[in-house]
Amino acid sequence: MRCRLFIVLLLSNCAISQTPDSTPVDGRISGTVVSEDGKPVPGATVYVSEQASSLVDANSVVARTDFGGRFDFGRRLKHGVYEIYSRKEKDGYPDPTSKFYQPLNFSPVQLQEKAAILAGKVFDANTGQPLKAGVGFTNLRTEAGHFVLADGKFRALIPADTDVYVMVQEVGRDHADWPLFTTKVTLKPGQKMDIEVPLSKTATPSDTPE
Repeated sequence: MRCRLFIVLLLSNCAISQTPDSTPVDGRISGTVVSEDGKPVPGATVYVSEQASSLVDANSVVARTDFGGRFDFGRRLKHGVYEIYSRKEKDGYPDPTSKFYQPLNFSPVQLQEKAAILAGKVFDANTGQPLKAGVGFTNLRTEAGHFVLADGKFRALIPADTDVYVMVQEVGRDHADWPLFTTKVTLKPGQKMDIEVPLSKTATPSDTPE
């Protein structure tokens, strides 16, 4: 099932205005975050940013939904035009500010489709011992990337219905002696895949018995 989160808005005091006014700061935005099937989403993070500013701007205002999926920013917004975003990574809805997750038809008023989950174990193929590794992901549609560190294990949200290139590299002092592991995955919204990443150290002259 393709899942999306939607934001149902209640606006007052011209919180979203066609004529931005830098003086009044009593605008209010409130509403409810719901899933595609209309169920309220508790614990989601909702934030608004003036349309002319960056989403990661320090002036972005943040709220969280209650048990009924409701949020309210209060009467503290400057009158203007805003973009509204929401996220809940625990349930598979990733950060909409990251181009790695954004589809080509991304809309800031609703979250994109639910992401997929890729989890894995990274270990020495010869000893079975867990390894520390860097895990890189590339969205082959947008060429945007994402990176996580694995301490024997990793878990990451990846965009769904998109080819994602995965690269795993051991990160110890002798990382150059460990070949790069690569694979490509394409998962459905909400789908979880577990993979095993066995890495084998390349023999060096000092490792070779005389």
